[in-house]
Amino acid sequence: MVRDYGQRLPYMMRMVSNALSQQFERVLRGFSLNHAQFAALAQLGLEHPDGLSGAELGYRAGVTAQSMSAAVASLLDRGLVTRTPHPTHGRILEVRITGEGLELIERAQAAAKRVEDRAMAELTPAQQDELRSLLRQITRTLDLYVPEIRSPSS
Repeated sequence: MVRDYGQRLPYMMRMVSNALSQQFERVLRGFSLNHAQFAALAQLGLEHPDGLSGAELGYRAGVTAQSMSAAVASLLDRGLVTRTPHPTHGRILEVRITGEGLELIERAQAAAKRVEDRAMAELTPAQQDELRSLLRQITRTLDLYVPEIRSPSS
């Protein structure tokens, strides 16, 4: 018996993910950012003033170490991040966001939020919370990075 593949949850999640990715990419182009650069700046903005290694940034963004290395190099060239040796692990380089990087990620996130708001417009706040919870559960099951829940003020 043939099943309607279009009703399978992984297919539906992929379709939503692809559509959102395309819309985010259009928004990010206006800031001369790609997904990996945006993700790196967003993570560094959360950790500011602390830094993260390139490997940790790649893990959190869900991209390869090579992709994140290229993203960080581009951000360095633009003065949006700095990279310094870790104080105790000499082979590890820590990446930190600059003031210019913070300003750019705040503007880029505001523009990206309009895409998110459009996608979530038909969901109630309770439905959004439930969806977020379910997606976090799937993410954990797949052994992917699950960001900690932060209060709005942090």
